[in-house]
Amino acid sequence: MTNDLVQFARSLQLDSLESAWGLAVKAPDPGATPTYATVLDLLCEKDLASRALGMATTMIEALAGKNEVHAALELGFRAMRRSAHNDALAKTVVTLIDKRYAGEDWLPVLKSRAGLDSAVTVTSILEFERLRRFTKGHVVYHAAGWNEGAIEDFVAMSQEVTVHFASGRRESFPLETLLSRFKPLDANDLRAMKLQRMDALRTEAEKDPSALIRRVATLYRGTLSSTQLKTELSPAVIAEKDWASFWKRAKAAAAKDPWLKVEGSTTRPTFVVRDKPVSLVDEASVALTHQNDFGQRVGVLRDYLARGEDAEMKNQILGLAKKSVEAAIEEKKASHAHILDGILLLEEHGMSASVPAATELRLLLVKDDGSLRPAAIDRLATQASREHAIELVPQALGENWAEQCAAILETWPDSVLENVVEKLVAAGHGPLCLRLWDKVVPYPKRYPLLIYLLGKLWGDGVFDGSEQKPSAITTGRVLLHLARILNEDRKKNQVHSRLLGRLVSLLTGKRGLLNKSLDGISRDDLAHYLGIIKRSGEDFAAEVILMIDRTIAAHYPDLHAKPELPYWEKDFIFTTRDGMRRIREDYRVLVEDKIPANSKAIGAAASLGDLSENSEWESAMEEQRNLTGRAQDMDQQLRSARLIEEQDVPNDRVAPGVKVTLIEVASGKQRVYRVLGPWDVFDDSTINYLAPIAQGLLGKTVGEIGDVPGPGGAIAVKIEAIERIV
Repeated sequence: MTNDLVQFARSLQLDSLESAWGLAVKAPDPGATPTYATVLDLLCEKDLASRALGMATTMIEALAGKNEVHAALELGFRAMRRSAHNDALAKTVVTLIDKRYAGEDWLPVLKSRAGLDSAVTVTSILEFERLRRFTKGHVVYHAAGWNEGAIEDFVAMSQEVTVHFASGRRESFPLETLLSRFKPLDANDLRAMKLQRMDALRTEAEKDPSALIRRVATLYRGTLSSTQLKTELSPAVIAEKDWASFWKRAKAAAAKDPWLKVEGSTTRPTFVVRDKPVSLVDEASVALTHQNDFGQRVGVLRDYLARGEDAEMKNQILGLAKKSVEAAIEEKKASHAHILDGILLLEEHGMSASVPAATELRLLLVKDDGSLRPAAIDRLATQASREHAIELVPQALGENWAEQCAAILETWPDSVLENVVEKLVAAGHGPLCLRLWDKVVPYPKRYPLLIYLLGKLWGDGVFDGSEQKPSAITTGRVLLHLARILNEDRKKNQVHSRLLGRLVSLLTGKRGLLNKSLDGISRDDLAHYLGIIKRSGEDFAAEVILMIDRTIAAHYPDLHAKPELPYWEKDFIFTTRDGMRRIREDYRVLVEDKIPANSKAIGAAASLGDLSENSEWESAMEEQRNLTGRAQDMDQQLRSARLIEEQDVPNDRVAPGVKVTLIEVASGKQRVYRVLGPWDVFDDSTINYLAPIAQGLLGKTVGEIGDVPGPGGAIAVKIEAIERIV
């Protein structure tokens, strides 16, 4: 809404401005005061001060009514400076002055100096507005040597002012000296912000570098060289090491800024602040000249159409877009994807090009040999364009479009796969998708979205009546496998996390797909379902687990009988007494020696000065993070540690605490290992029971075959002998 106000004022759409201003008055926003002030400036520049006065008066009253005294007063001062005032407004401003500064002991002094104690005039009000900038919290500037400084104190009785300068020096001056020799700086002046709002400058450098260029340029009367820019900003605002990346972003942003004109060479440009911004259409025209190919130009046109809120402005930009698209079609230099992007942009806004979008889409999707290349759809710039293009597929491919699309459905990119499936279903060709079932369901990691969509079609009855339709139990098993895969990835893959949510809804929601799968299910099939759930982790969807648990409880409760786990599969770390002693000693040295020594190193490094340039301090802090993290890990491990000697170590099966003799099945070579804990491994004849080499042996007895890792893959070994060693 606030952007509308400025746009209406700039284009002199006065009826729209009055209407929008009226809405703003009903809910005045103190944060939008600079925008309100800009509107007043624009009107006064057009000799519409009387209209500006009326609008200023209503907004000031609205802000004051909300007790936003500061915002109301600032807008009042702005109106007075722009000569948009009358006696009533002047009296309102004086009332706001008294209310805003009622607790300040300097108020009577400045009112007297300004002449406000004897007469309320525009001159006296503006003089007070100037004088208040010499009070605590404001920044002043001395061109002859002191430079900028923040006012720290104003003693009303002695009329003495203390200034803390950027150099670090503090000095007290008579008010008269300050008024005659120092200049007050606006709060948004670069020099003032360096003293008081450095964080805001750094944020602006990151998010809006062209605005920062304009801010610096005001110090140089609107014309700024690249050398002057760097002098003002580096290293005070932007670290020397970050300058190159800032400079690259700043030049790109300045080229698009409607308030900046960039002159000179690419390496040494000069920035000139315009008196007025170029129109959005003119700006778009200029921006197009900075793009290297037609695809980038279409992207620029999309951006400007999104920014243009005025209907007339949008039509002008669309005219520019049509001209650009037709030129690209005629030149035949741009790719089919880029030209299609341009045509679709026009069609999205009710316009057309000389070449239909469907014709260009066919050229994009169909190879010379007549086969399809669905992946080419992702060459389109936006998701909206891709989805729009899918709607045109029947026109682009002709009568047998459905057969063509369904035959290679698995090759359509995920960005449009669901749109293609929906298009097939809407046209009555949904059963064609069933041909993909046997081809994709064995590979849930490769085709997660397609398998979900096939499950959805099954639940929607699209495959009803087909002889190839899989059973409910098979479909449920396939989708549970998919849910397990998605659950494993959901924390690191947001796409899979969202798809998992949809899949759980499909299984447990109103389609009732899981209920259909569980209805009359056999014990073996239900056990298979339960096995999938157990492998899915503790954070698997609770509603799915609940439905399966209820079915088990009702029909096969014995499936939940849990065999006692062998001790080495429990959630502990098993070790010998010697291993426990070693890790405890390592922990003691870490906590009692290394961490205290690091703390001393941090203190010594901090005493060297500026921490931002202190490599010793950074190194010590990094070491602290490593040491404390290691200490936390070791503490947690010690809490979960258990002694092997205290366990019921078996004599007849491989477990932590035994020596095992193995014979390689293929070569007959003998191997002998001691199986112990992770803190007991110090030679090649001892293996950690948690390591892969032990995982294929644990629990096995003499005569059984197990696997151990080898350079070329798993090696089959026969267990020859087992001997308890603890």
